[in-house]
Amino acid sequence: MSVCLQNIVFPDAELCAELDLYLRLVSGATYSYSSKVLMLKSGSSVSSNTLYGAFSVCKWREYTELNQLSLQIRFQGDLLIRIWGASQHCSKELILEKRASTPSSGVQKIEISKALSELEYDSLYVELVSLSESEVYSMEFCTQQTPSQDVALAIVITTFNRPNDIKATGARLSQFLEQVNQEGLSIQTFVINNGDEIPVNETPYLKVINNPNLGGAGGFSRGLVEARKNASFTHCLFMDDDASCETSSLVLACRFLAFSRFDDLALSGAMLKSNIKYMQHEAGARFHGLVKPLKSNLDLRGYSNVIFNDLPERVDYGAWWFFLFPLDRVKHLAFPFFVRGDDIEFSLSHDFRIITLNGVSTWQDDFAEKSGPMVTYLSTRSTLVTSLLHGGWFKTWLWFAVSALKSGFGLCYDRTMAHCQAAEDVLDGTDFWSENVDMKGRRALINEQTRYERNLDGGSTPNAMGHSFNKKEGAFHKMARFLTLNGHLIPESLFRRPAVVSCDFSLSPFTRVSFLRREVIYTRRGRPVFIARHDKRYFFLVMTRAFSLWCKLALRGKILQKKYGSAHSELTSAAFWQRHFFPSDR
Repeated sequence: MSVCLQNIVFPDAELCAELDLYLRLVSGATYSYSSKVLMLKSGSSVSSNTLYGAFSVCKWREYTELNQLSLQIRFQGDLLIRIWGASQHCSKELILEKRASTPSSGVQKIEISKALSELEYDSLYVELVSLSESEVYSMEFCTQQTPSQDVALAIVITTFNRPNDIKATGARLSQFLEQVNQEGLSIQTFVINNGDEIPVNETPYLKVINNPNLGGAGGFSRGLVEARKNASFTHCLFMDDDASCETSSLVLACRFLAFSRFDDLALSGAMLKSNIKYMQHEAGARFHGLVKPLKSNLDLRGYSNVIFNDLPERVDYGAWWFFLFPLDRVKHLAFPFFVRGDDIEFSLSHDFRIITLNGVSTWQDDFAEKSGPMVTYLSTRSTLVTSLLHGGWFKTWLWFAVSALKSGFGLCYDRTMAHCQAAEDVLDGTDFWSENVDMKGRRALINEQTRYERNLDGGSTPNAMGHSFNKKEGAFHKMARFLTLNGHLIPESLFRRPAVVSCDFSLSPFTRVSFLRREVIYTRRGRPVFIARHDKRYFFLVMTRAFSLWCKLALRGKILQKKYGSAHSELTSAAFWQRHFFPSDR
C-alpha cells in the first residue's frame, strides 16, 4: 500500500499566489491557478526546489524510521523526470533520471531509494523536462513502508469575535477533514468559541464548544481538556483562528509523526507574514529571559534559504499559530496569562523534543501590527513570570528597565505605564492570577491608564512632514539624547522645527524621531495610528514609577521565583481551569 508522505503543493491563488514558494517554471512552462494544472511546452521544465515542493530528507533521516521513498506523478504527455539531491554548501547531484510517457492522464511511480540513510543530502527535489506538450496534475513523495505508529490528531482552534476569520477557516477545514478522514487519516477539530455566536457549521469531524472568555490560555486549555477525554487521540495541534495554512501542512505533519522514532517529538510550524507572503517571521524560537526568534526575515523564495531553513537548531518553544505535540507527554495546561506568552511557558513546562519542518507553516499578521499599551502589558508580565519559572531572570530584569526607558524616550508614555502595571501585578504574587483569569478588571484599568496612545481611526491629524534617516547617528548626538533624557531636560522653546513629524513606528528608531519634537504621528504602512505628545511631567511620573518597580523586582526576585515555582502546578492544573470553565459549578 502506498502512503502519501508529502504533496508537492500546487498553489491556490486565494491562499497564496507566490509561485516561487511552490514551483519554478522555465522556458515556456505555465501554471493555471484556476484548474491547478501545470502546462508544459516541448523543451520547457519545472522544478520543485521550493518551500512547499522540496523533500526535507535531512529531517526525515534524523527523526523518522522511513527507509523506502518514491515519487508519484499524475500527468499526460512525455516527460524526462529527474530527482536531484542538494545540501547547504554543496552543488546539486543527480540521483536518478527516467523518461515516462502516457497519451492520456496516467500515474507514474518512481522509486527514489530503499535506504533513506544512504541519501546524504539536506534536501531532494524533482525536475520535469517536457519532451512534448504535457500536463501535470499532481506530484507527491510517497512510500510503500508501513507507518511505525498511529496518529490521531485533535486540532484546537480558539476564537474570539472574529467571525470572518473563523468562518473561512471552518469552511476550509470542513472540506479537508471530510476528505482526509475518508483517506485513512484521523483528524478532528475543536473550535473553542470565547465570544459571540460564530458562523461555523458542525460536522462529524468539527465541533464548536462555547467557552467563557478566558483568552487564548483558557481557550486552548479547554480544547486540550476536551481532546484528552477521547483516549483515541494521540496528538494535539494548537492553531490560531487567523492563521492560514496549506492543508497539505497538516498531512505532512501527521505523516512525519507516524514514522517518527521519538515518542516526545513535537512540530512547531513556521510563521510567514501575511502581508509579505514569502517572508518568514520565525521558524521556532528560544527563550532564556528574552525571546529569540530563529531564522527571522528569511526570504523563502530562494532555494538556498529553503535548505538553510531546515538545518537543525535547538527550539525551546512552539508558538500556538501551529504547535503539534504528543498528548501523553502533557503534564500541565496553560498558565493563566490570558494571551501573550502562554505558548512559551507551556512548551518550557514540558519535555517535548521540538523541531521545525519545511512545508509546515502558516501565514499570520505581522506582530508589529498588534503593538500598543495592552499588548505591552500582557507581554511584559508573561516575560517576567516565564523567566521566574524557567530561567533568565537577570536578563529579563535588565530588559524591563531598557524597554520602559525606550518607550518613555519615544513619547510612548502609556507603554511605560503598561510595563509598570505588569511589574506591579507580578509582584502582587500568585493569587493575582487566579483572581484575574478573565482579565476584565485589568483590561479596563489599562484602557483607563492610556492617556495618549488612542487609535486615530481615520480622524483628523495635524499636518506633519514625513521623517526619514539619511545618515547614521553620531556618538555625540546619541550621548546628547541620553544625557538630556531624550530632550525631556530641555525647554520646549529650544525644540527644533518642524515640531510635528510622522514616521513608521515599526521601521524607524523612534527614540531618534521623537528627540526635540512636540508631537510625532506614528504611522503603519502610511496610515496614521496614534499621536505621541511630548509631556515632561508625565514622563517623570512614569519613569519614577518604573524605577521604583525595577528596584522592587531586584530585591524580591528570589522570593518571587520560589513563590511562582510552588504555585505553578496548581495554576496549570485541570482542576484550576475546570473551576473557570464552569464557574456556576463552584
